[in-house]
Amino acid sequence: MRTRVGLALVVAVSTGAARVHAQQVAYAANVGVELDSTTQAAVAREVSRARDRGIPVEPLLAKVREGRLKRAPGSSIRAAVAKLAVRLDSARAALGAESTNEELVAGADALAAGAGETSLRSLRSASARQIAAPLGTLAQLVASGVKPARAVEMIVALIHRNATPSQVLALGNLVEADVASGLKPDESAAIRLRGIEAASLGFGDKVTVSAPMPGLNQAEAGSKSPPPKRRP
Repeated sequence: MRTRVGLALVVAVSTGAARVHAQQVAYAANVGVELDSTTQAAVAREVSRARDRGIPVEPLLAKVREGRLKRAPGSSIRAAVAKLAVRLDSARAALGAESTNEELVAGADALAAGAGETSLRSLRSASARQIAAPLGTLAQLVASGVKPARAVEMIVALIHRNATPSQVLALGNLVEADVASGLKPDESAAIRLRGIEAASLGFGDKVTVSAPMPGLNQAEAGSKSPPPKRRP
């Protein structure tokens, strides 16, 4: 099947004689490597199964695009898509069937970082609101080296203080920056939590702590106050 721009991956989904439908996802021209027929068939199966189970398929297709951009071999793309499908399934099992796509994707990221389903359930039970931001922060904290149980404890503390989603996300962003600059994960997380808790109590949506340079002690770290750069 030809498209106006570039190549297309045609995903045919069949659930028996009663229903057959197809989804076509266009890829930009001249990026990555073309998928071999084995990989296309494997991705089609994963997308079909995901759709039938009610989990989002776009993250799976995004994983294919990522693999193509990195010129990964077909076997690596197939394995990555299959593993992501399992994590999305596990995230939905932990978070519930009514979870949003954003929550499932963030939950899958947290699982990939090393958090467990118990951590996801704890965050779900901590709030009646949408928890994509807390789940994303969990993924960042665990990836930065904070133990999952401690990360959940800190995020729940912010939720109970009615911190905004941007404040919760700031915790993960700031700790990630601190660790990259040489601070220990637990030390950074403790400092940042105190700063954001103070901000949530007195300054609304403003987070007034930024990443310190390596070697600063806690008092010095808490004295710096230019606003942080946030991820898109």
